Formats: sequence, structure tokens, C-alpha cells
Amino acid sequence: MLAITREISPAIARCELTFLARAPIDLARARAQHLDYERALAGAGCAVERLSTAPDLPDSVFVEDIAVTVDECAVIMRPGAESRRAETAVVAEALGRHRRLGCGVFVPHRSAAALRA
Repeated sequence: MLAITREISPAIARCELTFLARAPIDLARARAQHLDYERALAGAGCAVERLSTAPDLPDSVFVEDIAVTVDECAVIMRPGAESRRAETAVVAEALGRHRRLGCGVFVPHRSAAALRA
């Protein structure tokens, strides 16, 4: 099993927040916790592929927000926050080494009339 991770950006204090009040982030502590996370993944049998840090992308450590993967392929998402959209290229490149990118077209359940419109 593969786990793709990414180093914590030095800009993480500027991360996107929606429902929480901004609080200080201890970068050294966050990096230590992330290293523990990666070690836990490896301990669970995952091959950990760590992507390099993105100094200008505060949320880039959250690679799981960028893609959905299944055995057959990986789908790269379009983040809602404009500040996160630059994260997709590096994650897509990494996943592309292991999975086919794109799984065809998925159309959510809609009425036939709506599909003809």
C-alpha cells in the first residue's frame, strides 16, 4: 500500500480556516507530529512517498484533500479555496507514477430531462 505525504509548509500559520478561530501553530511541533504520522503509516505497512514542501502553499500538507484514489485510478480534485488550487499539479504528478489519472466521467443522478437541457 502506498501513502503519499507532503512536508509541512513553513507558511502553515496562514492555512485556510472556515469554522475555527485562528490560533498560533507551533511549526516544530506540527512537523514532529507529522513525522510520527508518517512513521505510523510505515508501521502499518505503507510505503511512504514524501513530497517536498511547498513554501508558498500553507495547506499543502493535506494531500488527501486533493485526490481520491482507488485501485484503478486517481481523480484530482479542484479545491474550493483558490489558495489551494496550485497544490494539485505536484500531487497529480506523484499519483500519476502509480495510478492512471481520471476514471471517466461521473454524472450524479439527474433526471433525463435535466440531462437533455
